Amino acid sequence: MKVRNVLCIGLSAALLSPLAFADVQSNAPGHLSGTAATTANAIVSSNTAPAVESKHRGKTRAEVHQELLLAQKAGLIPTTDADYPPSERTIERNKRNYAASGRN
Repeated sequence: MKVRNVLCIGLSAALLSPLAFADVQSNAPGHLSGTAATTANAIVSSNTAPAVESKHRGKTRAEVHQELLLAQKAGLIPTTDADYPPSERTIERNKRNYAASGRN
């Protein structure tokens, strides 16, 4: 009996909860105000998502790769998480290793 009561209460809450968040601007059924009607019509008539222009352009993959190569050449890429930020000794060692690798 208890399980049935809990299920009924849960189902009722699930079905009625959208009504609590409904934004009703008019008492007339099917009535939309000016801005709501315009927005609703625009959404219904458009099959594509609205264009969003980004104010900030991110870096391209090539730009990030170039920065990584420059950081490796400068010896700034630490070899372990324990050595961050890299010490002067680590930077010098990384520069020697980079020069020895022949990736100039």
